[in-house]
Amino acid sequence: MSTWKSIAVFIDYADPDYSILDYAGWLAQQCDAHLIGIFNMGALSVGTDGFTRVRGHSAIQEAIARRREREQRAVFEAGQRLAETGHQRGVSVEFRVLWRATEAEEAALSSLHCDLVIIGDRRESCLPESVTPERVVFEVGVPVIVVPEDWKQREEVKQVVVAWNATREARRATADALTYISMAEQTVLLVVDPEKQEGLHGDLPGADAAHHLARHGGNIRTLTENAYGRAIDEVILSVAAKEDADLVVMGAYSKPRRRQLLFGGVTRSMLSGVRYPLLISR
Repeated sequence: MSTWKSIAVFIDYADPDYSILDYAGWLAQQCDAHLIGIFNMGALSVGTDGFTRVRGHSAIQEAIARRREREQRAVFEAGQRLAETGHQRGVSVEFRVLWRATEAEEAALSSLHCDLVIIGDRRESCLPESVTPERVVFEVGVPVIVVPEDWKQREEVKQVVVAWNATREARRATADALTYISMAEQTVLLVVDPEKQEGLHGDLPGADAAHHLARHGGNIRTLTENAYGRAIDEVILSVAAKEDADLVVMGAYSKPRRRQLLFGGVTRSMLSGVRYPLLISR
């Protein structure tokens, strides 16, 4: 039984196919969950629409009217598509609009009373300014799935790849992903360079975690990889490609976040170019 009973998705206005919303609808159906669609009006202001280049009272009024018409049309289309998604998937839906850019950031972070947040990789066209997947994880405290642009999800979950490094963050992310892991035909528990993490993995890297996940209904296969000088994110993505993954799971910032912000790290690298749906948690 899924523990995700309320799923929030930030609707990407720049996506003509609403692929992120469709992904969220699919997952809500799998989990028998309530779907909350969040539309950020501030994202419509990204770029220029000619408003600042007009002169004269009538021209300004026309520009304002065009702007309002554009906003109303975008909100209507997003709400209509959300309703259609709910009808097609047989799930209840709720539509929230963040109207004012000055309030959007606080509202986005304070109103996410849900079990999971879904965000598209094209964040500038769906998220309030300065709201990032990392901030949602840290400040809201729920797992986030970042979905690549134009991702097409198959109806059945075939493969999940868990990036396992035996840290508290990895354990939390894996626990948060149990719903997905139990749905998958197989989950690969990936351990990279365990010998460099002496004292964390034990004699059989990943074995205890695999047994634990199996008790929750997962079909688990452990896989140990040597990086041979490659970056950890490259190894993870290589395995995800080989396994044709539906989801990659990882703990966010298992090393101090300040250090990763200064010097880079696996979390930042994975988020900088999302190729597969990525669940992060901590």
